[in-house]
Amino acid sequence: MQAPTTAKGARVLYQEHDRMPIPEDVPELGIRRGDEGVIRRLTYLRNTVFAFVMVTYSTGRLRGWVVVEIKPERKVRSYTTASR
Repeated sequence: MQAPTTAKGARVLYQEHDRMPIPEDVPELGIRRGDEGVIRRLTYLRNTVFAFVMVTYSTGRLRGWVVVEIKPERKVRSYTTASR
């Protein structure tokens, strides 16, 4: 799958299933800036690219989901804990 492009034609740095670092701490999930997750979906909405990132523990158990804005800024937009 090719990464979506922005309106100006610039390529997005990531594709689905790539690993990416989380750009800021998410204390509620125990995630620190730089911890990595796997991109499960990319969405382009209103000139903004969002990555839905699955973050797991070292055991492989799901820690939670983080929605990261990739373009125009790189920041956490929302998150959810893993259901138990």
